[in-house]
Amino acid sequence: MEIGVDIVDLDRIERLYSRYGVKFLQRFLTEEEIAICLHKPQVIASIAGRFAAKEAVVKALGTGFGGGVHWKSFAILNDERGRPFVRPLGAACFPAGSSMKLSIAHDRHSAIATALLEGV
Repeated sequence: MEIGVDIVDLDRIERLYSRYGVKFLQRFLTEEEIAICLHKPQVIASIAGRFAAKEAVVKALGTGFGGGVHWKSFAILNDERGRPFVRPLGAACFPAGSSMKLSIAHDRHSAIATALLEGV
């Protein structure tokens, strides 16, 4: 079992999004993730939460971004109940037989995500 945690300042994300718009989002989110974020009541918190989740996932993997794992190697989505989950995309970036659990939270100032890699 491996764990990764990340926290992101909402003001930082808001400044970058205000300055660069969707181009900023396209650097680290898939089109599906962008659509989800832009339809949430708290757009900035949703963007920051997914950013933190992606960072937490690569920390749990122990790879960081590199070695074949990139921002768009996986997507942070929500199931029918709204729970976040990780969907690997393209080449498998997760160890065979493993599963990733994810939790995202935010308040007025920051978003935090925790990723738990099981079965390694």
